[in-house]
Amino acid sequence: MRTWLAVAAFALSTGAASAQVSTHIKQCQAEGATIEQLIVHCTAAIKSGKMTPGQEARAFLNRGVAFFEREQYTLALRDYGLAAQLDPRLSTIYANRANTHVRMGNPSQAVQDYDRALLLKPNDTQSMIGKGAALIQLSRDLEAAQAYGQAIQIDPKDANAWFNRAIAYMRLNDPASAVRDLDRVVALSPEDAEAYVSRSRAQQARGDLNSAYQDLTRAIEIDPAYSFAWYRRGRILYDDGRQAQAQGDLTKAYQLGLDDAWLAEYVATLAQR
Repeated sequence: MRTWLAVAAFALSTGAASAQVSTHIKQCQAEGATIEQLIVHCTAAIKSGKMTPGQEARAFLNRGVAFFEREQYTLALRDYGLAAQLDPRLSTIYANRANTHVRMGNPSQAVQDYDRALLLKPNDTQSMIGKGAALIQLSRDLEAAQAYGQAIQIDPKDANAWFNRAIAYMRLNDPASAVRDLDRVVALSPEDAEAYVSRSRAQQARGDLNSAYQDLTRAIEIDPAYSFAWYRRGRILYDDGRQAQAQGDLTKAYQLGLDDAWLAEYVATLAQR
């Protein structure tokens, strides 16, 4: 999930503040700052008492982003909560807090925060996509597909939205719709090996083994080190009764380090021959 840094004009609300405090306030919003710098400067800015409530909210928000990037999710949630108290109309707070809930495995809370973010910023496609991911975690697959569909309506060139809706359709046992969405992903991102692998699974699910094989071949051409693509292509051959042809692909997947129990047993059996 993408997290957003709040950038605003930090004019000091009271007359003359020290140059050091002014530096902390400016660095707290600097897009090029490191995670450590954000934490140090935002903390100092918050403690300075020289900001308006809105500016302080953005300082908590930015420090929360830094904690999120350090995977200190509890601290990130705390700062997002403090930011929301100070400026409850800032949609970015809720979107970032929702992303954090997703990382922490709290999809119900994530959906609530994505809804808050969308109430304040209705065309925020990233929040729609994030909401879809949280709904998938809740096994509310149809609602997830609808959330992705809303994002697609706003930005039909967002390959990520098409890709994720295809995943939702697969979970809904609708591989034909998944293939249509993945066709759009491939058109938008023709060098995305994962898109071809995902489409191959949808093609296989609807019984089109030739198309599935072709997609896996294309994925391997794009990324020869993609072990799962080798494995999937080998399994198509193996399961179709073409074990001799499958051996090269399956062995290659194992050599590339794919961790799969069936594959490990298969290679061990080969070694005993």
